[in-house]
This record gives sequence, structure tokens and C-alpha cells, in this order.
Amino acid sequence: MENIEKFSRIDRLKLNEEHYFQSLLEQAYLIGLLSEDELEKIQFDCLAILARRAEQYNNGDSSSIQVEAAQNILTSIMFTVGLYLKTCDCPDDAIDALRKEKLETLYLYGRKQIDKMLNITKLLQGRIINDLIDTPNIFYGSTIADGINGFFKLYRQDFSAHEIHITADYPTYHEVCGLVGIEFIKQYLENIYCENSFCNHFTADCIHHLLCGYHEDYQNLLINLFEPIFITALGCVIAHADVSNLKLSFADIDYLTRIFKGASNEKTELILQSALDELRKLFSLPAYTLRYMKKGLPKIISVIENAIVLNTMDRVFLISKYPENTPVLSFSFGDKMDDELYRKIIDEIMQSQDTSTKIKIIKENIYSFADLEDILLDANLSAEDVNAVLHELTPTEIVALIKKHPMLQEIELYNLRESEVLLCNYLNDFLIALPPQQQIWIKKAAKAIDLID
Repeated sequence: MENIEKFSRIDRLKLNEEHYFQSLLEQAYLIGLLSEDELEKIQFDCLAILARRAEQYNNGDSSSIQVEAAQNILTSIMFTVGLYLKTCDCPDDAIDALRKEKLETLYLYGRKQIDKMLNITKLLQGRIINDLIDTPNIFYGSTIADGINGFFKLYRQDFSAHEIHITADYPTYHEVCGLVGIEFIKQYLENIYCENSFCNHFTADCIHHLLCGYHEDYQNLLINLFEPIFITALGCVIAHADVSNLKLSFADIDYLTRIFKGASNEKTELILQSALDELRKLFSLPAYTLRYMKKGLPKIISVIENAIVLNTMDRVFLISKYPENTPVLSFSFGDKMDDELYRKIIDEIMQSQDTSTKIKIIKENIYSFADLEDILLDANLSAEDVNAVLHELTPTEIVALIKKHPMLQEIELYNLRESEVLLCNYLNDFLIALPPQQQIWIKKAAKAIDLID
């Protein structure tokens, strides 16, 4: 009988986690658990605590505090009281505590709760830092170490216990919603701890190559690292692939597509739940990590459902990529000709009236790619002229030009000369006129080519 949940007249789900104390009073008043006189007394007691905290804040003078600062301290007081009231078995018990205890006493209980949570959170952060995922992602480590340290440095329990002070840039798989102050930071780090406890079963190289399959520049992206690792691990179990190395093949992706295509949400959930149970056995996952992962299954079901419709299953279950094995093509622009000779050729081209004559002059006199690039920039060539020159070039030469003069955002063009902007536009027009497969090849080659001026 002791395990039966206590009945409460106040619906816990209707209470606001961020403003728990205020919403508790509101709900209690609405259903008649608190009278108007009792509510006024609680409000008066809050103001009495505010007066004492304002005096402490202002070094003994409570009369000259700014309205904004006073409001912030009052919010902090209500957050602190609410933090303690959350520890009561049910909302009705919290109201009983408000009746039986002085509000100052409940506030002090809340302050002790904050101190306890701070100590726990600092210990948790230390454990996480000692076992961070080895990753080049710039947001992951900097948020967990520097960002959280910034919170501890700025946090003032007596005057702004509800504030976070930092942005916590790195996103956790399950977003922390409706919490503020130390509650937010503690929950945020608990999420990170759960994610790390799973991800650390894989080597740094394995994780790196998997995330390269998501995006080669993932180290600069604001993404959650746990999600693709978790989902791909599930995929490996389902496809009977190499889970320990997160190795999926294109054949595995086809198999997963067939498995999930046409499956109901209930069937998909059973498949994922079974795979998660296999991961639990394989890695001896602790209960808190398993609960965290299980909570994500509905989200994965939705992602799979969309991927089936869009035929993008390879963006859900990732295939590892090895950028270091991509062959690098070196291209030299060569040496430039004598300045005087170059000026004569430029003059001759600019005096010519038709495109064919200009092309003939270029082919007979220009022998290095460095000089050709200068001609394209300096000879006042029309779009038709440039297009004709580009059709004379090899695919590798086209790639080199596009790598050197990529299409930029409008704001980036302000630093370029007019001739450079024109060449960028001409090259882009030339590229989009090519067959789609050729465009893809050129864009991939432009990423791999190494230009030597």
C-alpha cells in the first residue's frame, strides 16, 4: 500500500516547472485549497524576504535598490521556495508545507537544496570532463567545459538563483525544457552524461568517420553527436552489421529500407525496441542510459517514417566516410609571362571585335594557367567570350577555376573587384548549364583539388 501514489487535488501536470511556486499558488487558489487571506499572507511574506535580501544585495541599504534588481531578487526567492516545494510528495503536500512552515524556513530549505544541487552538478561535470568524447567538434567540449564553468562563476544563489547566464550552445538529444537556474544545468549535464556513457563504447576514429558520413565539416556544425551514433548502432543491430565499428554498407541501407517500408508504427517500435535490448546486452548499458535511449524511440520512428517517404534512409542510418582516403589532385597555375608582353596581348585581345579572333590570340600566346586567369580578369571579355574560352578548357582546368573563383554570398562579394565578381558569375552560369552528373563531379573535384599558384 505504501507504493500507491498519493492522491492530489492539484493536478501536477498543470504546474509550470519554471515558475512552480507561482503556478502552485494559482492552482491552489482556483480549487479552493488556499483562501484569499492565505494567499495575501504568502505574498506579504515573500516581500519580507525580499526586503532582507535587497538589504544584503545593497550592502545594508534596501531603500535605493532599482526596480529591475528588486524584481529579479523576488523571482529568485520564488524559484528557491519552489525548488524545495517540488521535493514534496505531491502538490497538496506542498500547500500543507506552506501552511505549517514559515515562508522564510521554506526559503532556507530551498537554498540548501540549491547548494546540494550545485555540489552534485560540479561533481557530475568533473566526471563528464574526465571522460569526454574525443571529437574535433568545436561546440561539444567548449560548452561542457568552458560554458558550464562560466555558469558556476556567474551563478548567484541569493539574488538570481533562476538565471542560467550561459547559452549552452551544444544541443542534447533530448532538449531541456521548462527548467531554469541550477535545475537546467543539472538536467543538461545529466543528459550529456547519459549520451557519453553510450558513445564512449566506440573509438574516436569510429565516431569521427561516422560523423564524416553526416557532413565532412561536422566539427564546425552545431549538432548533437549522440543521435547519429545511437541511430546507426540500432541500424547495425537490425541489419546484422558490425556494431562495434558502426559499419553500415549501402546493401545494409537497402535492407533497412525494406524492413521499415510499409511497417506500422507499432511494428517499427518493436523492431527498434528489440535492437535497443541487444545494445543493452552487448554494452551492459546502465538503467539510466537505457531509459534515456528508450525515450528517443518515438523520435526515431518519426524520422524513419519521413525517410521512407523521401527515400533518404542513408541520411538516417549513416555510412562511415573516410576523407583521408580521398585522392588529392594537385594543379599548378604555372609561371606568369613578362609584364610588357602580357600588356601587348591584352591590347590585342581588347582591339579584336569577334570572339573567334580573341580565342585564336589566347590559344597562340597563352601557355600558363596563371596568365589565362589574368586574361579572363583583365581583358574585358563578354559573357560570350568567357563561355567560349571555358569550352576550350579541360575538365580539370574548369575545376581549378571554380575552386579559385567559387560562387560567393552577396555580402562576400564586396571585397572583390568587379572583374572577379563577373568571372564568378560566368563560371556559375557555365556550371549550371552542364548535365547534372557533370556538375556533381566538378563540385566534388573542386573540394579535392589542391591549387598551386
